[in-house]
Amino acid sequence: METDHPSRKLFAGEIQEENPDIRAKLELLNLLEHASSDVIWIMDLQLRTVYMSPSVEKNLGYTIEEYIKMPLSERLPRESYELTQKIMLTKILPVVKGEKPDTGEPIVYEMLHKHKGGKLAWGEVSINFLRNNKGEITSILGITRNIHDRKTAQLALTESREQYRQLVEKSPDWIWETDADNRLTYINTAPEKVLGIPASDLIGRTPFDFSDQEAVENEKALFENIRKAGLPFSGFLQVIRDRYGRLVYLDVSANPSFDKNGKLTGYRGVGRNVTEKQTALRKLERLENFKNFILGLPLFALIELDDSMEIIEWSAAATHIFGYDRNSAMVENLFLSLWEPARRKSIVATIKRKVKSPEARTVESSNIRKDGTLIRCRWFIDSRFDAMGKFSGAVFIIHEVTDSYRMEHVNDGFDSLTKAAGIEVFFTDLKLNLTYVSEYLCDFAGKSSDRLTGQNARKFFDSASFKMIAEQGVSFAKRNLKWSDSVRFSITGEGWNQRKLEVSGLSDSSGKLSGYIFLLMSTR
Repeated sequence: METDHPSRKLFAGEIQEENPDIRAKLELLNLLEHASSDVIWIMDLQLRTVYMSPSVEKNLGYTIEEYIKMPLSERLPRESYELTQKIMLTKILPVVKGEKPDTGEPIVYEMLHKHKGGKLAWGEVSINFLRNNKGEITSILGITRNIHDRKTAQLALTESREQYRQLVEKSPDWIWETDADNRLTYINTAPEKVLGIPASDLIGRTPFDFSDQEAVENEKALFENIRKAGLPFSGFLQVIRDRYGRLVYLDVSANPSFDKNGKLTGYRGVGRNVTEKQTALRKLERLENFKNFILGLPLFALIELDDSMEIIEWSAAATHIFGYDRNSAMVENLFLSLWEPARRKSIVATIKRKVKSPEARTVESSNIRKDGTLIRCRWFIDSRFDAMGKFSGAVFIIHEVTDSYRMEHVNDGFDSLTKAAGIEVFFTDLKLNLTYVSEYLCDFAGKSSDRLTGQNARKFFDSASFKMIAEQGVSFAKRNLKWSDSVRFSITGEGWNQRKLEVSGLSDSSGKLSGYIFLLMSTR
């Protein structure tokens, strides 16, 4: 603010006699100048500096002589110099010229000053007008206070607050505050992306206004107990619904706020969207339940391997099928022992090979029980691979098919025998519904076994033949007697053929009649 005037002296004793008011005030100021840390300066009405206190050296590093010789534009950085000129033209000169009234209030503003060491220092400038006994303005009094530390702290605080504000507004977490009635007084913009509701529309509402109806009562009751006790909390799971009705899960933590009398004034907290986590946990829970279900199945075994082909899961059914208990299977790492030696290399290759076809994931093979017995198993293989395509383990569902495998071979042999002998064979239950049809008979009918099974034998004989079969053949078979006669027979209902028929009874393991066997032979 000081106008450069190198020819002027800055000491009170050298002020001209015609300025007694200034001299008197300078005498008072001289008493303060060595004790004060403020820089005190005076300008006359021609805006020439007529006094500056020695504290300028302590604050800016310059002596009075050095500082007064510097042009104002060199004392101040550009922004401060421009501010000074603006203050001078708009607030000081108009008062000095009588164009504006002097309100008596000091003109106060802050600006940067150049330090001799090259640094910039913040100062608060306060300007008043000095008057003579007639009340006329005779000079301008200024006090520049060193506020560098305070201003630096304020700027740092402002910057920190701005950074915090930006962090809060950009945070994916819900930052919020409530009053004593649990109504939102502040919330950042994060909920807008989830709820589809502007943050401004949430103010004044309670967090539970958005809770799922099935969970809201429990949530309110739990929070009310916490609020009454004035306790902080964390891990509070709130289930809410967005504007489209979709479920959203929030993990909420908060601290209470109190007034000076210790009365609760509200809560400040954070809500983290954990919907994906909760969804994953529920999926994991369902998978775990399904896994436990599979582990408990008596007919289907579950075996799981890690990336080293070591067993990490072995169900009770696996023990039943292969004979090894769970501990032995997992400790002894005997997975390859379940396979015949010639098969081991190929099964490892199959497990570790990436394939898309479900059929390639199913293997039927002979396996070895603990007691050395060969059994037949069907393996359903689910191989796992990491993001890089590296094998990370496998899960197997195993079904023992030894009995059905043996039966298939028996049936194959039986079909071959009947076909060679030119005999058609089928089995029925006690109601004469087909339960098995020989391959030769299927070929003769031009239909698959599945299509024929379940049909009643009545359809394959003319009415007279079937009446004779029901009255005589079945009656003989019930008494464990074999009955035979010539009957008219046709599967398709056309081209009836005469066949010799034999009917015998079938017994279960307890000797009880369970069905009948029909043998159709050529009459030639």
